[in-house]
Amino acid sequence: MKLQRTHILPLILTIALLLLNRAWGAEADGGLPTPYTGMLNELRTDLAAKVPTSENEQEVNKFLASNALDAKLAKYVVLTEATPKGLAEFAQQGKEQEALVERLLGDAELMQQMLVADGAKDGQYGPAMKIYSDIRRASQKADKGVLQRLALAISLVHAVPMAQGNPQADIDAPKTIDPVKRYAQFEKAYLGGELDQDFERQDTWNLRFVVDGDEPDWTLVWGREMLRNYRPDHIYNSDPGWRYVGLVSSDVRYGSGDVKYDRPELQNYQNILMNGGICGRRAFFGRFILRAFGVPTTARPQSGHGALVHCTPNGWVPCLGGGWGSGWTATVYKNDLDFLASTQARSNRDAYLKVKRAQWIGDVLEEKRVYGEHGEKPAFWNGVSLRTQRAIIEQSKVLTLAALGTELGEANGPTVAKKVLAEPVSPEDKKIGYGKNGVIAIPATAYSKPVGNTGDVVAMKSFGGGMQIFLPRFSTEGLTILRGGAWRTDITKTGSRMQSAGYGKYNNWGFRVAVTPADINPPATLKLDLGEGVNLELVYIQPGTFVMGGESAKEGRFECVDMPKHEVTLTKGFYLGKYEVTQAQYQLIMGSNPSGATKDPSCPVDTIGETDATEFCAKVVEKTGQEVRLPTEAEWEYACRAGTKTEWFFGDDPSKFGDYAWFRDNDGGKSHPVGQKKPNPWGLYDIYGNVYERVSDRYAKDYYAKSPKEDPTGPSLGQKSRFEYEIDAPQAGKYALTAQVVTANYNQRLDVSVNDAASDIAMEMPYTCGQWQDCQPVTLMLRQGKNVLRFSRTNPPQYGVAIKSFTLSPAR
Repeated sequence: MKLQRTHILPLILTIALLLLNRAWGAEADGGLPTPYTGMLNELRTDLAAKVPTSENEQEVNKFLASNALDAKLAKYVVLTEATPKGLAEFAQQGKEQEALVERLLGDAELMQQMLVADGAKDGQYGPAMKIYSDIRRASQKADKGVLQRLALAISLVHAVPMAQGNPQADIDAPKTIDPVKRYAQFEKAYLGGELDQDFERQDTWNLRFVVDGDEPDWTLVWGREMLRNYRPDHIYNSDPGWRYVGLVSSDVRYGSGDVKYDRPELQNYQNILMNGGICGRRAFFGRFILRAFGVPTTARPQSGHGALVHCTPNGWVPCLGGGWGSGWTATVYKNDLDFLASTQARSNRDAYLKVKRAQWIGDVLEEKRVYGEHGEKPAFWNGVSLRTQRAIIEQSKVLTLAALGTELGEANGPTVAKKVLAEPVSPEDKKIGYGKNGVIAIPATAYSKPVGNTGDVVAMKSFGGGMQIFLPRFSTEGLTILRGGAWRTDITKTGSRMQSAGYGKYNNWGFRVAVTPADINPPATLKLDLGEGVNLELVYIQPGTFVMGGESAKEGRFECVDMPKHEVTLTKGFYLGKYEVTQAQYQLIMGSNPSGATKDPSCPVDTIGETDATEFCAKVVEKTGQEVRLPTEAEWEYACRAGTKTEWFFGDDPSKFGDYAWFRDNDGGKSHPVGQKKPNPWGLYDIYGNVYERVSDRYAKDYYAKSPKEDPTGPSLGQKSRFEYEIDAPQAGKYALTAQVVTANYNQRLDVSVNDAASDIAMEMPYTCGQWQDCQPVTLMLRQGKNVLRFSRTNPPQYGVAIKSFTLSPAR
C-alpha cells in the first residue's frame, strides 16, 4: 500500500522520536524520555555487567563485602524509586528544585543513608530533598550527629504531606504537619534534655518511627510536660520496656463507655487520657507518648486488637499486645516477624549493608522486591538478601524480646506498670513550713500515715524539685442490683433481688426512674415534658415504714441473698415512675434505642446497662431541671409493696400474678407496651414483670444484716487513698485550704476532715490538663496547737490526681 504524502511527515517525526527515545533510554513508566532516563539505563548496563554470573556462595559474599559499587547502586535505586519522570517533573518546578535533584544525585553518601533507611515515602525524593534543605537552612545543628539523622528521617517520612490529626482542637491549625517545625520541636526537646537517653543513638531508620505521628507539635510538648508533672515515676522507670508507655496501663482505662465525653476543644490524646478507650485508642496513646520522648514505635495490630511495638536498648519489644508472630505492621515488612528481623539485623550496621546491596542488585536485575521470609518466594538476589539478614541475626545472637503486656482487652489495671520510687521520702521531704503570717505549707509527702493500702498513696520524685504524691484511679466496687420480674422469667416474689452479673445488660433489663421533690408539699403526680409530645409520668410516694427483704439465703451469678427481713423507715417522700422508661422516652433523650426484645416505642426500653440508666437520668436533669435519678433499693421495694404485708401486693395467691405482670406463662416470648396490666395500689404499672428494673444500690451479701434503719442507700461505694497530716496551728480560727494538683480528668474531688469531724468537706479538683494548678480553697476550723487533717477519696469513679503540696492560710 502506498503512503499518502500527508502521512509521510508524521511518520518521519515518529521514527525520529523513537530513535531519540532509544538514545536516551525508555522512560520507566512509559512516558516521554527525561534527562534522567538515559542516566538510569547507562547505570543499569554498567552495573549488570559487574554482577557475578556465578551463584557460588563465596563469590557472592565477596562481592557483597565490597563497597566499590555503592555510589552507582545508590544512584540507580534512587532513580528507580523516584522514577525519572517524577524527578524531572520536580526539577522543572524551578532552578532551586533542579539544583536539589543534582545535589542529591551527586551525593552518594546521602543517597545510601536514605536507602538504608528504606527511602523516601512513595519515592518522593525531590520533595524529601526540599524538606531536608529547608531544615538545614533553618538550623545549623542539623548537619551532624543525631540531629542530621533526625532531619533526614523527617524529610523521608514527610516527603508526602501528612494530615494533622484532630486539627479542630487547635485554632487555625494547618491541615498538614509542617516538617520544619516538627524538626524544630524535637531539636529543642533534645537540646533541653527532655528526650529519652537513648535518642541520640538512634539511626535514621529508627527515627522514622519517632517523627511519623499525626499529632500537632504542641501536643508532643504537652505530652512531655504532662508526664513530668502527672506521673514522673513512668519516666524514672528503670525498665525501658515500660518507661513512658506504662501510663497506658495505669491511667488510660479500658472501656469505651466514656468516649462519648470527648471534648472538641481537646486534642485526641488529651481526650484518650481523660476518657480511655478500647485497645485501639489505648495503643494510639501508647505510641504517642513514646514518640513524645523520642522512642521509636509503630503499630503492630493483631486480630481483634490494636497493639504496638517499640524500641528499647535491648531491641524492639511488643507492648500492650501478644508476642512476636501474632500480628502485622503497616510498613513494607508486613509480617511482624519480618519487621522484627529487620530491626535485629540493623543492630550490626556494617554487616547490614550487605543485606541492602543484595536487594539493590536485585533491583538492577529487575527482580521484585521481597522484604521478608514470610512473603512470596524471592528471586535469587532478594533471596541472598534475606539469607544474609538471617546469618547476621544468628551470628549476633540477638534475643527476641517477649511481649511485655497482655491482650489489650485484659490490660486495665496498674499491675503491669512498675511502680517506681526514685528515692525514699526523706525527713526534709516531710518538713512542714510555718510562715510568720500564719501560713502553713504542707509538702504532700509529709503525711504521718497512709490509712489502708499504701499503694493508694504513691510518693515519687517530682521534676519540679522535691517530692509529690499520686492518688490512683478507682472505680465503684461491686455489682448493681435489679428488682422486680421480667418477661421469660418465673413468678417473682416482692423481696427477691438480682445482681447485674454477666455482660451487664440483657434484653429483659430496663429501669424506672425516681425524682427527689423540690417542694415541701409535692403534688400527687408529676409529669415531665421531654419534648416532641413525649412525657414522663411519676407518682408521689409518701414516707413511711415497712419490712424489707425475703427468704432466700442463696447466692450465685445472678442471685442475691435477701435475708434477713428488717424494718426500714423512709423519712422522705419521693416520686417514682408510673411506668418503666419506654423506648420512645429513651430514644428522644439518648438518640438511640438499644432494645433487643421488641422494637416498639411504647414498650419498655431494654438491654440497659448501669451507665445507660444513669446517663439517661443525667440528661433528663439537664432538660427538665428536676432531680431525676435511679431509685434506691429500699424506695423501690417500699413502693412495690404499697403498704401491704402479704407475699405480693395483691395478696398471697400466685394465680393472680398474670393480672399484674408479663412473665414466662403469658409473655408470648417478648416484652409488651407498658401499662396494659393492672397497677399496684399506689398506681405503679408492670413493677412485677415486663423488664427487670435497675436500682442505685450495689450488692453486698451481709448488707441487710447491718443496713441502717432509716433511708438505706446500699453498701459504701468505696473509699480510697486515705492519708493524714499533723499540724500545729499558731492560732485558732478559720483557715483556707488549697492544694497544688495535676489532674487529667474533670469532676475529681478530695474529701478532708479536721480532728475527727462528723462530716467531710469536699475539695473540688480543677481539670488542669496535665499542668500544676491550685484548687479552689475550702474553709476549715482549726484549734490552736495540734490538729489532724484526714484526707480520702470517695464517690467513684475517681481518676488519677497528683499533689505537690497543701497550703493553709488564715481566713480574713
